[in-house]
Amino acid sequence: MESIDASPMAELFAEDAVYEFPFNPVGMPQRIEGRDAIMTTLTAGGVRARQLGLAKVQVTTHLTDSGFVVELIAEGRSADDGTPYRFPSSVGVLTVADGQITHYRDYPNYAGAAEVMGSGAKPRSDAHQVFDKFLTASVENRWDDVADLYAEDVVIELPFTIPGVPRVTRGREELRARFKAVGEARRLTKAENVVVHETTDPTVIVAEFDLHNEVLSDGSTFISSYVMVLTTRDGHIVHSRDYTDTAAAIDRTAAFRASLSGSPTD
Repeated sequence: MESIDASPMAELFAEDAVYEFPFNPVGMPQRIEGRDAIMTTLTAGGVRARQLGLAKVQVTTHLTDSGFVVELIAEGRSADDGTPYRFPSSVGVLTVADGQITHYRDYPNYAGAAEVMGSGAKPRSDAHQVFDKFLTASVENRWDDVADLYAEDVVIELPFTIPGVPRVTRGREELRARFKAVGEARRLTKAENVVVHETTDPTVIVAEFDLHNEVLSDGSTFISSYVMVLTTRDGHIVHSRDYTDTAAAIDRTAAFRASLSGSPTD
């Protein structure tokens, strides 16, 4: 925590660990399950913290009969005007079993952050909040929940695509069927390098991120990189332009077909 780097924490969490946010407002996640999903959340939080000018975290720990408690004080300079800040940022109650964290209840100081960081801590746009829900549900492989984030008449464009994949998809239920079909072949394990760019329109964001995939048939893994230009309305995605690496997709498709036929790829 002092280094503002989540990556070393992966080994500390149990595979089925639970991360809770009792103070989160309505519309934000209250509970995250599983090490990979927790690491995705912590990594994204570290990225946002640096964007807000966080430079140092003072950590105080207290041992308990079931684990330990952490008190955090954040220090840095506002990304907006460079004003220095220092404030109690959160308290966490952690349960430990067999040398790993099994439960983490995190209580952040939202009001304090908004007060000391000023406009540098401005609330996320509607589109950003929808994307956060989208990414969390995706990494947890909750495909019905992902589909429900899209408007009934959503339009998805794939400017970069491979033969056999339509460039335009219309309608939530078409997406739902596609998500379920893909979910039967592979599962997501985590997201990395998540960067969200707010625009002058609060209904539009541009998101960059990598998704780690595991093929269910043989356990092989691969990473998909994306850029999404996402437009929302009333808490739903109404339009999205999704860009991904088509060369990598062609290689994966060829390898998958070869595994089915037993013949080598060209």
